[in-house]
This record gives sequence, C-alpha cells and structure tokens, in this order.
Amino acid sequence: MRSDMMIPTYPVEHWTTVLAEPNYQMQAAKTVTVNDRAATRQAIITAVRRNGFEFIERSGWAAHKNKSDEMIDDWNYTKIAIHHAGRSFSCGPAALQMQEIQNLHMGNRKWSDIGYHYATDCLGNIYEGRDIRFKGAHLDEYNTGVIGIVFLENLSEPEDSHDRAGAILSILKRIGLGRDIVVPSIQKENIKKFIAILRQAFSITTLGGHQEFPKQNSQEARLCPGMHGIKLVKELRSWGGLSQP
Repeated sequence: MRSDMMIPTYPVEHWTTVLAEPNYQMQAAKTVTVNDRAATRQAIITAVRRNGFEFIERSGWAAHKNKSDEMIDDWNYTKIAIHHAGRSFSCGPAALQMQEIQNLHMGNRKWSDIGYHYATDCLGNIYEGRDIRFKGAHLDEYNTGVIGIVFLENLSEPEDSHDRAGAILSILKRIGLGRDIVVPSIQKENIKKFIAILRQAFSITTLGGHQEFPKQNSQEARLCPGMHGIKLVKELRSWGGLSQP
C-alpha cells in the first residue's frame, strides 16, 4: 500500500498520553478512536483528484438519501465487477443518468440505494454511487466483497441479445442508421487509474464483467456489460494481472 495515498494503516485504537496535562504519567492511557473506513473513502476521493480527473460525490449529482437502516456493511473487498448502463443509455449528461439509475433501483426494484458503488462517464469522470462502506446490489446473490463499477453508456451490440429490440437495432445497423460503439480513450485511461487507486485501498485480486460472476442467470446479467464491455474487461485483467471470477 503506497504511503502517498494517505490510506490509514494505524489500528482503530491508540494508547497515548497527553503532555499538556500535569502528572500525565500517573494517569490512565486514553483511547482515541478513528473511523478508518470513512478516512479510506475520503482517501480514494482525494487520490482520484490528485491524479487529475474528477470525482463527483453523491451530493454533486443530487442523489436521494439512502435507506441506511436496510443496508449491510461490507469492507474486505477482493473483487471488482464491471457493468454497463444498457441499451437505453449513451454518452450523455452523467448526473441525470445517475439519477435515473437510482430512481430505477430504489423505485422499481425497491432497493435501499443505487446498486453500484461507482460509475464512470464517457469523459472519464468518476461518480460515487452507493457508499463503499455498504454492500452493493449489482450482482445476483454475489455482492459480498465485490465493488460494482458501471459504465454510463451502452457497450453491447444488437446481436448480443435475441429479443425484439435487438432485432430492430440489428436492422438499423445494417442500413447504416446504427452507431459505432467505442470506449473513449480518456475513459479507458482513467478507469485504469481508478482501479489502481482501489487496489491501494483493498486487496483486489479479481476483476470480471457482470456475466462472468457465479449465479448470474438473469437475462440482464447474461448481457452485461455487452460485447465491448467484455473486451474491455479482458484488457483490464491483462493490464492489471488480475484473475477472472
């Protein structure tokens, strides 16, 4: 773990003496408590900004208040799951997309908050989703110890799916009305930097696309993060020397 990231490495409790007090040597040691998880969250944010790209906290995209009483603590992260926002999304106003995803997750699905811990837009900015101190809701029955990162765009081709919408998109693509799907270079560069920052804070050994994780049997899971997303995942694994789920 690099010291310049300022991730706390001290224990939660310290024995100390206060020199300003008379006869301090005769007094009982005092306990100083440190919320190291909150400090680590902030250190991640600071490290992103020091690396020259933007980190937008929840307040910056007007997130709804989460239902913290329903959420489960999580911390010893060893895996990262990569997602994409799906066919209804494209490179656009990221704050509005974050709001839309949170509304879907908390409204339609009745979750306690947005499911992903972080998001990245096509400009390479990082958005804070669910507080990293809480277990995510981005995988089917496999969220413990897994950080969820969503790309705020569509990374699938029409032929990835076999539904009616996919068939229509395939026709549009054949007649030249579709659009090429490319992960912007700045987004790719910054997600590598961000993963490196997360690896300074946690013992990350594994990185995969949504569909690569165990127990992912829903149609959404089988399609996510799309053909181009999986290609990127393989590139990130090779670059970082990480294992497949």
